[in-house]
Order: sequence, then C-alpha cells, then structure tokens
Amino acid sequence: MNVSGGLSDDEEKLAQITALSWIYVSTLSLSLIGSCSVVVVSIIKRRHLNEQAKPLLQLALADFLASLVLMCTVIINLPNEILPHGGTICKHGLPLSLAFNCVSFFLVIIYACESAHAFQVWREKAEQEAFEMQLSRRRKRFCLIYVIAWLVPIIGYLVYIKTFKVMEATLTPANKPAHNPDMTHVSRGPSARFCGSCILFLHLSNDSCTRVDSTHAEFIRVFTLSSVLIVIISCTVVYCRLHSCYRHYENTSMFTVSQRHSGGIWSSARYMILVVIFCWAPALVLICLSFPQSKIEHLFPLYVIQALSVSLQGFLNSIVYAWRRRNFRDAVTGERLRLMDYSNRAFFDQSLNEPS
Repeated sequence: MNVSGGLSDDEEKLAQITALSWIYVSTLSLSLIGSCSVVVVSIIKRRHLNEQAKPLLQLALADFLASLVLMCTVIINLPNEILPHGGTICKHGLPLSLAFNCVSFFLVIIYACESAHAFQVWREKAEQEAFEMQLSRRRKRFCLIYVIAWLVPIIGYLVYIKTFKVMEATLTPANKPAHNPDMTHVSRGPSARFCGSCILFLHLSNDSCTRVDSTHAEFIRVFTLSSVLIVIISCTVVYCRLHSCYRHYENTSMFTVSQRHSGGIWSSARYMILVVIFCWAPALVLICLSFPQSKIEHLFPLYVIQALSVSLQGFLNSIVYAWRRRNFRDAVTGERLRLMDYSNRAFFDQSLNEPS
C-alpha cells in the first residue's frame, strides 16, 4: 500500500491524501446512515422481525462499527498539522476497522450457511416435526458461532496491537525519548506529514517512511487478502449448493405455485456475493501489487476507487440484506404480522425466495 511511487512530490502527496480523506468521509457517511438505520429498525421492530432480527442486527452493527472507526481514523488527515497523537490513533484505528470488517465477513458466511440450512430443513423435515421447534434448536447452536464470529477478530486485533507495541519498544533506541513516539517522525515537513498520514493500505510496500513495520504490514496484506477470498469462495459455494437444492425441489409437490419464483434464490444471493467483490476487489488489487515489494507508480486513481468501494460496504449491505427484501420492509412498516406467524417459512428461505 505504498503510493509514494505514484505521487511526484511531497506537496502533491499531501493534496492527494487530503482528497482521499474527504472521499472516505463522504462515502463512509452513507454506510453509517445505512447500517445505523438497520440497527435502529431491528431493535424497534424486533417483535415483527422475529428471529431475523439477530443476524441482521449483528451484521449492521459490525458494518456500523467498521465505518465509524475508519471515519474517526481518517479524519486526522484533514487538519493542516498532524495531531500530536495521530500516529497512535492510526496504529490502533485502521486494524480495528479491519477487525470489524472481518466480523462482518464471518457474519456474511454465517448468514449464507443459515440460509442453506433453513431451506434444507424446511423442505426435507417439515412433515416430521413442528418447524418452530426445529428453528429454535438451530438458533441455539448458531448462538455460539455468533459469539466466535465476534471474539476471534477482536482477540486477533488485541494480539496484533500487543505485538506491535512490543516490536516498537524493541526497535526504539535506548538513547531516544520513548514517551511520545508519535512526534519523532511527524514534527515537521511535508514528507513527515505524508509518513504520518492515515489511509487504509497506504504503507504496505517499501517506502521511505521508517515508521512502517514491515512484519505487521505483511500480516495486514495476508490477512485482508485471505479473508476476502475466503468469504467470496465460501458464499459462492454455499449459495450454488442452495440454488441446486432449490432446483431439485422446484418441480415437486413441496412447492406451491406461489412459492416458485424463477431464479429467485440465485437472484438474491448473487447480490450478496457481488457486494463483497465490488467493495474489496480494488483493495485486493492494491495488495497484490504490493507483494513484489517493487516501486508502485501512478496508483492514485486506484486508491480513489478503493476508497469509494471499501467505504460503501455498510451502505450496500444494508440494502441487500435488509431494505431490498420485501419481507423485511413489510415487517418494518407493520403491514404483516410477525414473519413466522404469517408464513411458517424460515426467513432465510423466504428472503432468498421472494422477489424484491
């Protein structure tokens, strides 16, 4: 994430850092509004939303926290002078934002798995036992998975910060003051301001900024790349299998005419997959270009695209998983009773099978 090769001089670097910061702030505002709306509605209308409130609330909350932390971190680039503790904010803020994005990835995979499980259980065992009893047992099993989805990224973040501090203390010479390390490299000059700037994926590759920890930069590269690829591959496999199951049952007596919607499941699932691809493909390109550890030139347009796409994840998730779905809108507006009361179908099944 080194843009130093693509920026001709220090003043141009600072101007482009400022432009990127405003892009982040503008687009992150949309994500905050979108995810916050789902959080508020899921809490207020939880009785009407019934069991769908938990996964939607958690996904929207993870997106909201990721956007909020990233916005608070990027804002430190906007003043003319680097803030006294800007380096500390950046070191803690950017990985924390990625940790919440990782939580969102886990929840997206869980959502896909619950969708497939709800569909298969309902189709294959609906005649053997009451659906609501089945649903209750399944939800209890998934509660542990939800806890793990939150704990693992947060624990990983704490370990990352701890090792970062240990390595920083090890590399700091004994004859230099360690009480305020942020001021060491950001006290003066445009070059110092560039090194102290806080932009996602800015210092992944070799550059002239001595503050960059190559070991932790390498970890961020591998972690982000693997996380995005895992969520894309996992969701694609799960939804493809779900679509195959749907096609298997489509012509059986278990489907009424009203339940058959041509391409319904894949039509909804592909948007869920495309959101991840759209939001993180530019970031993956930047990360892949940084692996050769060579000088990267003329990447500012790609950083603009990456800033726009990553910042919109919360906004797009709120549309795809919530507001685009008719059963969610109906429950929110109170046009129908609780979803389980009027449908007797799993909301995961219904949300994928219903036309928007």
